Amino acid sequence: MKTAKKIFSIIMATVIIMSMSVVSFAASGEFDVTKAVIVTPTDATITEDYAAERLKFYLDKITGGDIQIITEDKKASYEISVGATDRDDTDFSSAADGSYIITSTEDTVIINGAGNKGTINGVYAFLEKYCGCHWYEAEVIVIPENENLTVPSDINETYTPFFEYTETDTRSSWDPEFSVANGLTGGIYKDLSAEQGHAVEYIGRSSHTLINYFCQPDKYFAEHPEYYALRGKTRQPKQLCLTNEDVIDIVTEEALELLREKHNPEASVQILSITQDDNEEYCECENCKAVDNANGSHSGTMLTFVNEIAGRIKATGLYDNIAFDTFAYQYTRKAPSQVIPRDDVIIRLCSIECCFGHTLDDPKCKDNAEFMDDLREWSNLCDRLYIWNYNLNCDESINIYANFGTLQRNTQIFYEHNVKGIYQQGVFYIAESDGEFAEMKTYLLSKLMQNPYLDYEQEMLGYLTGVYGPGGVYLKEFIDIVTKHAVTSIRHLYIEEDSRFSLLGIMPWEVERCNELWKMAKAEAENETQLNRIERSELCWRYWKCSTMNSEFSRLQHPYLWMKANKELYNDFVKFGVTKMGERQKHELSDNDLRHYTRRIYTWITLYDEPIWDALNPVGIAIFELFEKLYFMTSHSVNS
Repeated sequence: MKTAKKIFSIIMATVIIMSMSVVSFAASGEFDVTKAVIVTPTDATITEDYAAERLKFYLDKITGGDIQIITEDKKASYEISVGATDRDDTDFSSAADGSYIITSTEDTVIINGAGNKGTINGVYAFLEKYCGCHWYEAEVIVIPENENLTVPSDINETYTPFFEYTETDTRSSWDPEFSVANGLTGGIYKDLSAEQGHAVEYIGRSSHTLINYFCQPDKYFAEHPEYYALRGKTRQPKQLCLTNEDVIDIVTEEALELLREKHNPEASVQILSITQDDNEEYCECENCKAVDNANGSHSGTMLTFVNEIAGRIKATGLYDNIAFDTFAYQYTRKAPSQVIPRDDVIIRLCSIECCFGHTLDDPKCKDNAEFMDDLREWSNLCDRLYIWNYNLNCDESINIYANFGTLQRNTQIFYEHNVKGIYQQGVFYIAESDGEFAEMKTYLLSKLMQNPYLDYEQEMLGYLTGVYGPGGVYLKEFIDIVTKHAVTSIRHLYIEEDSRFSLLGIMPWEVERCNELWKMAKAEAENETQLNRIERSELCWRYWKCSTMNSEFSRLQHPYLWMKANKELYNDFVKFGVTKMGERQKHELSDNDLRHYTRRIYTWITLYDEPIWDALNPVGIAIFELFEKLYFMTSHSVNS
């Protein structure tokens, strides 16, 4: 299989010893995996066959054996039953897609599940919980070696997914194997095959579809400006006039055209996004204003519009598995007082204004308290509530974004308020900005969406030691320190965070301790791969120090030293392929030495269009070389 060639078997002391302590020794009351065969239904579905093949693949890797797959019409002394075989009579007819059971005796293990994904979910859960496998990143998969693999004979596990839709967007979540193994069901950034149970897909664009996909201004604005939002006394092609009957007709027909092209009747659900553009230029015409005023929110016009289109499309009788998604975002975030979403309409509530250093239910955080009010109102109003949540610094994504302390509680809050789906936005451009802990957040958020009440600290430590090696324990202490300083009672953590003012209150001795922790982590690296991962993630800490003029970047030392530190940081960005500091950066990093030598790092983003820098660059280089000579002359003189 194409995923097999990517697999990196990492045997880390902390993770593997813990796993093998459970499964290494055969004894009474255990099931001996090495003696087993895998049993599938005689009429197995393609997902059941896929689940059995993946189970065999990993068990063979672990044991060094060659476990056979047979059909249910044959018998064996020790069996692992996968899917709806005659070994299991569980009724999954009313269970949510993705639900599963795992049970065991001394001679049988049963893994079976509901819908397209249940059995697959059960297989990966069995491999992780009872066999010691972990899918930490797309290319970091822990597969222990254990030729005497056993599992408990008294497993009795039942699982129902906490959310029907789960998605995040950094590099690993684009990988189908990582996504299936960690329960990600969304399909924005990757395709899951039929064998993998398909993704919950958005048909066409997943956001900001109105004017960008439906009723585009290029087609209609010149002849029909009345289709678009009235702002003051003029029509602007930035949002639609949602009460215009022609607009409703056009969007309905364009949506039907898209469905005719891309609808998959075999999918458990597909989603059609009918969502406002990313601005606040809503229509102020008399009709739109009347609907919004009656509802106490601009969501009045939006939801009325989406309900109408959903009703027309469902009236065709052709698209029973389609749900319709719209935003509660910025000006539409507040729930309406009169309009109720149809059962097939998803409300995607967006937390963009929130503080992500305080938990959403922290009453002392004003922005979060207001969001919680909206969350409660929408939760009471609709049965299909989704969340678009944010986990990044859009301006300076390379900087530390210390929201680690809120990830678990916020996910619990969503579940406790009847949320059915979550999109956890991260650094989706991580290939150009991979220097923080974005991949770890992807893993942790994936696991939290599988189970918001898991042992969060253990999952984080498992990742850190699995990816970075034994030195990961030092990085856990580093994360604890920066998390402690992410926010205060009056200091918040938003998605636009200036690195020069982040981690306020961190003490000089704590900065020095963090420096030591990174050194110790690197010293513990067992190979070049682990060392490179540590050095890459250390970029976020070095970036922060450069922006705040701390440690080797301090101005309270010889100029040559901090200029040299700036240049070395730039060189390491180049070494690790980092070309983008944040989402809004319009240019790649400049190689202008003068900027690196003389300016704080934040200006690497903001000063690209000033030609004076290129003109003065030779002067900057000459000054640096002069400082270098003076430094070594002074050092030599002192040593003499």
